Amino acid sequence: MDPNTKKERFSLAYINAVATHADCEVIEPKVDRRSVDGILKRARISETIGFQAKSTSRGVMSSDGHAVHFPLLMRDYDNLRVEKHPFILIVVLLPDDQTEWLTQNDDKLCLRHCGYWLSSVGHHPVPNRNSVTVRIPTANVFSSAQLTDMMDKVAKGETL
Repeated sequence: MDPNTKKERFSLAYINAVATHADCEVIEPKVDRRSVDGILKRARISETIGFQAKSTSRGVMSSDGHAVHFPLLMRDYDNLRVEKHPFILIVVLLPDDQTEWLTQNDDKLCLRHCGYWLSSVGHHPVPNRNSVTVRIPTANVFSSAQLTDMMDKVAKGETL
């Protein structure tokens, strides 16, 4: 499997694990349209959050450790920012060495490093032509607790 496909599949495994723990399911469309890689849906209710999944092993952490600076293609940025429904970008950070992505023993399974999310709905257009670097606060850890909070906000009609 080529390295980019491995990163993509690993990021989706991370997202699925977090979603399952938060009592949500991940629906992956057969065709990637308008940068939608999947939909998060809470069990037993109709609220959903669309997402685009990215992963990287590049050094994207800010020098102060408070943000992830991630370059997005303009096409993806524009698709994400104009989405009318709740939509997030999820960036999963990975170690450079693929052998460190996952460790396990009879007591635990450990996926390294972490995923962060950003709601890009309502972001303004930018004059860039090729890409734009988005800033994701490290407080936005894609965790089951934060996903549950996001689903609660969606259920109340609040923005993310």
